[in-house]
Formats: sequence, structure tokens, C-alpha cells
Amino acid sequence: MSEELLVSRVKAALDIAPADPALRARVIQSLPLNRRQAGAPRWSLAPAIAGLLTIAVVAGLVWANRFETRPGVSLPQVSFSACQLPVWGFGPYDPSTASLYQVGFLEVSTGMFTPAPLTIASHGEALPVDATGSRAISYDRAARTWVPVRPSWISPDGMSYVYLSGHVVHITYVRSQSDRVLLSGQQVAILIGWSGGLIYYSTHQASSSDLWALDPATGKTNQVAPMQPGSEWWYAAPDAIWGSAYYTGKIARYDTKTHLVSAWALDGLVDMIGVDSSGNAIVLRGDFMTESGQVAIMHGNGSATLLDAAGEVFKPTDITVVADGERTWFSADGQRLWVYSADTGLLLLDQASNRSLPSGLVVAGGCVSKAEVSLGSSAAP
Repeated sequence: MSEELLVSRVKAALDIAPADPALRARVIQSLPLNRRQAGAPRWSLAPAIAGLLTIAVVAGLVWANRFETRPGVSLPQVSFSACQLPVWGFGPYDPSTASLYQVGFLEVSTGMFTPAPLTIASHGEALPVDATGSRAISYDRAARTWVPVRPSWISPDGMSYVYLSGHVVHITYVRSQSDRVLLSGQQVAILIGWSGGLIYYSTHQASSSDLWALDPATGKTNQVAPMQPGSEWWYAAPDAIWGSAYYTGKIARYDTKTHLVSAWALDGLVDMIGVDSSGNAIVLRGDFMTESGQVAIMHGNGSATLLDAAGEVFKPTDITVVADGERTWFSADGQRLWVYSADTGLLLLDQASNRSLPSGLVVAGGCVSKAEVSLGSSAAP
């Protein structure tokens, strides 16, 4: 059987109709003239490359200035080995600036001191922080500038600080240096500082004191702890205000979230000297007239963690305590620095032989990086 006859019989069995002679022409006309264009669309690489370049540029900028600050954004803790510690003290009198103070950064790993320009508002190089006339200078890490107040008077975002002039509470905005009165008409005895977005202060009547909260946005005040004999409020923590009557065994804590006051009576004399980053109070236990004592952290539940025994240098002098993330810094007379962390315990960094440092060395803030020091040297308040 011929091939043509076989094909015709199969078509007949399948009932296949004869092909339309014009079908081939129609099919050819329906095909695109350029078969490459008819294939799957080919994506252009230009947008992808541009996107990758944009990401790379942004990442490079972030890496180059990863400590750039924005209000409300916390800054990372600098490692101990890379620490540039802000400090201040008394330096040689400079007739050009009429300044008695010197500020700068101590490189902890080498002991090298780098002086910095003292850019502080005209209303005072270092403002009194209490009735004794004690003064303070702090490094505002968020704003990259020096301010004439203790760290607890700097707002949580670092863009403003409060201070006490007589009995009047002022607020200064760091960038603009504008200043306004927040509170007048009350006999503010102690300006404690910021906690939970509010400013806390205390008033006194004879040997009694109370505790007040001031809203900086509205100027409204609220008494949160009543006037009580023998009570004194001293330090602001992120979630509490701590107080103790000078060298008694009593400690009080006002919780800024629950608005409750807790109190403990300890066995022995206690002097409160500051707070750590977790909001715990740091106290000296023991008679300051003796050569022995203890440095301890008081927790909100009434328990205590002993840091170390304290020598006589820790006793009768003014001690500055600065919280620095998981670390806490101490400074006292004699060019002495201590640093505490749970990993290392309490370490003494004796700077008595470091002649490059200003006299009366005081810690002015937590560790910053070399990059931040460079940025701060060119930043204006």
C-alpha cells in the first residue's frame, strides 16, 4: 500500500476535514516579524544596578557616621577598649575665653587626653547644681556638645536641659540656645532631673521635704509625695526617684510608673551617691569618718549588691556617678576614676600621675567613640 493511500485512509477514519488553503497565509501573517521581541520580556539591568548603587551609598553613609543621632533614638554603647571618656576639671586660666574650666576626652586604653573646645551658653560655664554652690559640666552625647549641668538635667532626647536659677526652673534648647522659664513662684530646693518625660524637684520646710513632677510641655505641676519629716529626694532614674536622709539608714524610692513610694531601713549609715542605667541607687555604707566602707547597688525590691570595699578616698569627698549602659563610672578627688560592670567588678583607674589631665578630674558622661569626638569638634551647639 502506498504512503499516500495510507494517509488518506487514516484521515477518513478520523473524519479530518481538508485543510483550508488560506490557513498557512493567515498563520504566517499572525506571527511577529521579529521573533526575538516575541519571546519572554528581557528585564533591563539598569534599574537593578541603580538600586544596588543607592543601597551601597546609603550603607556607606551609615557606616561612616553610624553614631549620627536623631531625637528619641538611643545610641549604642562604646566598647571599653575604644572608650573616649568625657571629663572636665580646672585648667590653666585662658584670658581669651576667661575660662577656668577645661574639658576633653580621656582615651581609657592609653591615658591620652584630648582637650576639646568648651562651647557652653553665655549664661554660665558651669551652673550651680545645689545650695552648696557645687557645679557641673556634662557632655551631651546626642547633641555632641558640652552643657553646664549634671547629666540628670539633660532631657532624654538630649536636645534640651533644665537648670535652677535661684528658685526658678529654666529650660534651654541646645540647638537654638533659646531659654525660657518653666516654673516660678515655688521655693524649689532641689532640682532632681528627668524621669519618664517629666521633671522632678523637691521643696523643703525645715527638716521636711516633698516631691513634685513638672510637665515641660504644659508647665503643670503635681505633688507626688507629701511633705514628710526627715525625707530627702536626690536622684532621678529612668523609672524612679530615689532619696535618703543624709547619712541615716533610711532609703526611699518613688516609682514613676505606679506612683508608689517604698522605703527601707538599713543596718548602718548610708549616703546615696547616684544611680545606674538600670535605675538602681548606688550608696556608700558605713561611717564616712572611718577608713572602711562599702559601695553597694540598691535594687527596687529592697535587696542590695555589694560592689567592693571602699578606701578612705571614697568617703568624705564629692563623688560623681555617671551611668554608661552596662557600666557605671565614678570619679573623686585625687584624679581617681573607677568603673564598675558585672563582668569586671569595681576597677580603679588611678590618673594621679597623668599630668595632661585637668585638675579636679570629674567624669562628664559615658564613653563615646573617636568618630564622635571628631564629629563633635566641628559641631556647634
